[in-house]
Amino acid sequence: MKKKTTYRSPQLLFCGTLVFVLVTSAVLIPSKVKVACVGDSITYGARLDDRDQHSYPAQLQEFLGENYSVENFGVGGCTLIRKGIPTVWNELPKIKAANPDIIIISLGTNDTCGMGTCGDRKCWEYKDEFESDYRDLVDELSKLSSRPQIYLCAPSPMVLETPGLDSERIAGLTIRKPRLQELIGMTKRVAAEKNVHFIDLNGPLDHRPELFTESDGVHPNKDGYRAIAELVGKKLVDQIN
Repeated sequence: MKKKTTYRSPQLLFCGTLVFVLVTSAVLIPSKVKVACVGDSITYGARLDDRDQHSYPAQLQEFLGENYSVENFGVGGCTLIRKGIPTVWNELPKIKAANPDIIIISLGTNDTCGMGTCGDRKCWEYKDEFESDYRDLVDELSKLSSRPQIYLCAPSPMVLETPGLDSERIAGLTIRKPRLQELIGMTKRVAAEKNVHFIDLNGPLDHRPELFTESDGVHPNKDGYRAIAELVGKKLVDQIN
C-alpha cells in the first residue's frame, strides 16, 4: 500500500514561520521601561529654543538609552497643592493612562507663590496642605497596575546670582527661596514616610548662575537642564544596579 503524500502550501508554511518569529521576538525583546516626568515648567522645558531636544526629560531619554521611553508630563505653572491653578491633580488621568514603570515628580517651585509674590497667585496661603497633598499624590500613583517606582525631587534652586535679574525679581526670589527650602523639608519627610526615592536637584545646582537663564534665575538653560537629566539619570541607574 502506498503512503499518502501530504502537500503543504507555501503560504501555510510562510504564515507558520511568521507567527513563530513574532512570538519568539515578543519573548526575546523586552518592552521598554516607561518613565513619566511629572512637574511644572522646569520639567516642561521653559525658556528653551528647542524643548523637544533639550528639556530635562528629552536629555534624560538620551542619557538612559533605547531601553527606556521617557514621557514629559510637565505643565507650566503647575502646583502640587490641590488648590493651586493649574495643579498636578488635573494631570492624573494622563499619567495613569500611561501606566509608567517609573515616576519622577519635581514640584514645589510654584507652590512658593502667594502672599504678595507672583501677582495674584495664591499658593503659599495653603502651604499647610502641601505635605498632606503630597502623601495623597504618592498614594494615588502607587495604586497603578504597573506598581511604579516613585522618585520625589527637591526642585532646582532659585539662583539670585543669575545675571540680569532686576530689583523686582530679586525681591520676589529672596522671599520665595526660603519657602522652597521649607517645602523641600516636607518633600523629604513624605519620601521617607512613604518609602519612595528622593533626588536632590536643589543643592547641586544652587549658586551656579551659569546653569540658569539670564534675567530669570529660576528656569535652567540648556546646560542646566542637562545637569538635571544627569542627576536623575544617575539616580535611576544606581537604583537599577
